[in-house]
Amino acid sequence: MFGDCREVHRHMHPVSLAAGLRVSVFEEGYLRPHWITMERYGVNGRSRMPRDPAWYVDHRKHIPRAVPGQATGYNLYERARHDIAYRMANALHAHRFPHYKSHRPKNGFQEYTGLAWRTVQKRLHEREAGKVTRDLAEHKRQYYLFPLQLNSDSQIVEHSPFDGVREAISVVLRSFAQHAPAGTWLIIKNHPLDTGLIGYRQFAKALARELGVGERLRFIDAGHLPTLLEHSRGVIVVNSTVGLSAVHHGRPLIALGAAIYSMPGLTWQGSLADFWTQAESPDQFLYQSFLDYVMHHTQINGDFYTKTGIEMAVKGAVARLEAAHD
Repeated sequence: MFGDCREVHRHMHPVSLAAGLRVSVFEEGYLRPHWITMERYGVNGRSRMPRDPAWYVDHRKHIPRAVPGQATGYNLYERARHDIAYRMANALHAHRFPHYKSHRPKNGFQEYTGLAWRTVQKRLHEREAGKVTRDLAEHKRQYYLFPLQLNSDSQIVEHSPFDGVREAISVVLRSFAQHAPAGTWLIIKNHPLDTGLIGYRQFAKALARELGVGERLRFIDAGHLPTLLEHSRGVIVVNSTVGLSAVHHGRPLIALGAAIYSMPGLTWQGSLADFWTQAESPDQFLYQSFLDYVMHHTQINGDFYTKTGIEMAVKGAVARLEAAHD
């Protein structure tokens, strides 16, 4: 099944276990781009991957090295096309399934209106993010990066301590204002698929002014993520896959929610208050050991949206299932 936290999925595990069936769960890739996730039992917070860093180091000699994935042709426009078709089918056939509960908090019209407005503002957002990025580089500013996730994402709803992204912003901003070194900045980068309906920018800026750090906050809706990661002083995530990218770039990282990579040696295990001044860079040997395992045991080269990506994903999934059956 695709995902394991939606209402339609909640009864699958007890039913399948009672029937002696094995469950495999698909999800967007832990590694991006060009990969999808396929795990036995569950994904993300329900993944059964070991959480002991020593396990990955000890087993590395038995696991092939991670390799770059073949490009699938994935792009956000192709994903949007599939999403529109999905939402239209839901709307047209809703009368046939009166008890179906969607995992999406807003109806399609509201979400697409928000996304359309963001598309109109795309160039403005790109110019703004470019200006912020240049300023950070030219003035050698010390900054922390906080990439946001989607409010309806099961990673936030099911696998985090927050009621939503606004609460996460509040917690991070308040801690930054109280504990981060003077002169450091906080860069909040919005998720590229956020609809803009909640208004994180306005909320974050108003709270920053209230806390006396308005001049040290920058909120951007675009920007080159690898560049922002590479030059940051540290990265704060709830449990985004951006966390693995941060580790790849050797940046100190804290995960505030349940994440497959949250373990000693990869993420800061202390408090958020101490993270700002005490966090250390991740262990790169452990990261490579973890990456090797994740790629060869949970990832399949492909995607869910393009013709090429789907063909690659089907081929890889069949091979994985047949190997498990043998």
